[in-house]
Amino acid sequence: MAVTASRRADPAAPTSPLRLYLAVRPTRSILAGTVLLGALTAWVGQVQTPLPSAAQDGSTLVPIWRLIAMAAAILPILALTSPLADLEALATRRLRTMQRRCLASLGTGCALLYLAISATTLPPAVTAVIARSWLAWSGLALLAGACLGWRLAWTLPAATAVTFQYWGTKGSQGYHWWEFSARPYDDPYSLLLSLTLLTAGLTAYAATPWRRHHWRRHLHPGSR
Repeated sequence: MAVTASRRADPAAPTSPLRLYLAVRPTRSILAGTVLLGALTAWVGQVQTPLPSAAQDGSTLVPIWRLIAMAAAILPILALTSPLADLEALATRRLRTMQRRCLASLGTGCALLYLAISATTLPPAVTAVIARSWLAWSGLALLAGACLGWRLAWTLPAATAVTFQYWGTKGSQGYHWWEFSARPYDDPYSLLLSLTLLTAGLTAYAATPWRRHHWRRHLHPGSR
């Protein structure tokens, strides 16, 4: 009787479906990591570090905020990591709705939190570039997570960042058009590319097994 009473009296026990869903997610760790990365960006974000490059001089100076911003954008996507990932891939519509709400609220919250902390020391133009690149990094992370598993959502953004650092610069002539993490904040090609990558990531996330089967039935009515 005492055990039963204590369980009923425990207000912290997750009982609602949403709380049960969040209970297996590293939400607090991700929020704490976002605050830490935001503070680090505000502290040393404008420090430039030399990295190898395909440019003529063989190296390029990269501001640290570009590296930290990529890591911060990946964190909300890692919240989709779950010990029940295989089961959730075949989840019901109700669970998928909670998953989408968790991803949207956590992604938006982390972005606003990180940008607000970073903006305390970074120029507005740099903050705008970070906001634009956040869209692209999130799309790449969603694409990698949907294809490789959410624990490996960091792989595609990391590979893209390495590619950008090595081949993205044109030396004294600036950056290639596809280097969305470094070009000016008002560059239309970088914005279009960032939105395209986000759309691709969201499409890959939405393509659950049952939805892919539904799409195939519409494309090929005669197949099952």
